[in-house]
Amino acid sequence: MGNKSIYKWTGIVTVLLIISRFTGLLRETAIAFRFGMSAEADAYLTASLLPQILFLAFSDAVKTAFIPVYSKYHQEESGNALVLTSYVILGLFLLAASMLLVALAPWVVRLVAPGFSGKTYELTVVMSRIILPGLLFLGLSGLSSGILHTKKNFLVPALPAYPSNLIIAGFAVLLGARFGVVGLAWATLVAYASQFLIQLPAVVKSGALAKSKLLWHHSGIKEMLVLIPPVVIGGAAMELKSIVDRIFASLLPEGTIAALNYANRVFQLPNSVLVMALLAVLFPTLVELALEKNTEEFKKALRQGLSIIIFFVLPMMVGIILLREPLVRLLFERGAFDVEATKITAEALAFYCLGLLFMGGQLLLTRALYALHDTLSPMLVTFVAVALNVVFNAILLGPLKHSGLALGTALALLCQMAVLWWILRKKIGPFGGRALFVSLLKAAVAAAGMGVAIIFVRPYLTADSLLVLALKFALVVGGGALLYFFLAYLLKIEELAQGLELLRRLKSSRKN
Repeated sequence: MGNKSIYKWTGIVTVLLIISRFTGLLRETAIAFRFGMSAEADAYLTASLLPQILFLAFSDAVKTAFIPVYSKYHQEESGNALVLTSYVILGLFLLAASMLLVALAPWVVRLVAPGFSGKTYELTVVMSRIILPGLLFLGLSGLSSGILHTKKNFLVPALPAYPSNLIIAGFAVLLGARFGVVGLAWATLVAYASQFLIQLPAVVKSGALAKSKLLWHHSGIKEMLVLIPPVVIGGAAMELKSIVDRIFASLLPEGTIAALNYANRVFQLPNSVLVMALLAVLFPTLVELALEKNTEEFKKALRQGLSIIIFFVLPMMVGIILLREPLVRLLFERGAFDVEATKITAEALAFYCLGLLFMGGQLLLTRALYALHDTLSPMLVTFVAVALNVVFNAILLGPLKHSGLALGTALALLCQMAVLWWILRKKIGPFGGRALFVSLLKAAVAAAGMGVAIIFVRPYLTADSLLVLALKFALVVGGGALLYFFLAYLLKIEELAQGLELLRRLKSSRKN
């Protein structure tokens, strides 16, 4: 896939994911509106955390191991047998795992929320047993995305969050008062099932299941069994950062877990939109280049991906930090979510966002190692990052309270990215560190200019009406973005020039 195709599909998937994440914010806003920062909210968010963590671990592992292996076979008839066999094996494993976790729910809740007691603890156990079977559907959804990405279908895998988020948000607003937080847990299970079902027709249409049969001894299954365990363990360890934060947060006053959750959702937004869109498009390309042993093109694609992350994520980091309070107020401050909740959440958001660029970098560097069939190194680095996260949290919890937990996450991400960079450089040699540093400096200058302008207009972001606040906020964000792109143009930042050239080509092709 050439540079123009990478920009084109990254742009398309980014737009889809922006809309998807908007529905995700609607979901969080609906939950905040109905349950605020109550003990019920803490219980629900803790109960839904475990399947999300396991989904991210298994889904990432399956896609990461499946795409490089399936890329070898997907144009052959045996590739269809690999797909069907993978579905069956993964489905049986996740079904057994979810049933085991349901049985162990009381002990699991004690582990992830040691500060819970009484009704909050009991409610968390009940909802965990409702939500955990959804792990089956989330895992099959991840495998379906891997199949479609290999087939160069990037559209459908970007859609599953739409029905899922709308189901949860709709239930919270329309039926939450009647059926309570336990009803919301049942709605969450239905939402998880929808993520798999919406992709299944596209998988069938792609021909991946045509004339397929079970082939337990397929060589691809054996390859995946070697690649998957380190990715699963590393992915689970990566998500353990969330558990680590919640363990420490459960020792703080009621509502802290909810505040960290809402702040973390906003913090995840830039990378879950732009970087995940980039990875969906770039990872299959890196896999193909690694299979061809084309190291120079591999390094070029990697460098281009890192440049895109720097160019887009850095101004987002500056903007979110400077506009944290009006942003949280706009997204969540209604119903049970009051002014004090906004202040607490915004404080955590500022410290989380210090790690925004590091998160994007480590995600891409990890995928690059996966493309080289190295799944062990990222796993070991993740364990180190989690250990450091615990140390940082223990040090910072006293002086900074919940904000210290957010800062601990940012510092751990910095260390993780630095070690991954070093490992990858040892494997493939230098991949343009100086050029990336120049891009970083130029982007930082442009982002600083944008930041100064935002500080100047920020005092005017006040309004009694939510609609007026939204309009003012949109004007500030839009104006800041335009200023950033204008400064980037003056600084001759390459990523902007490439993007403008692609737009010109697309416009020209439509006229023709």
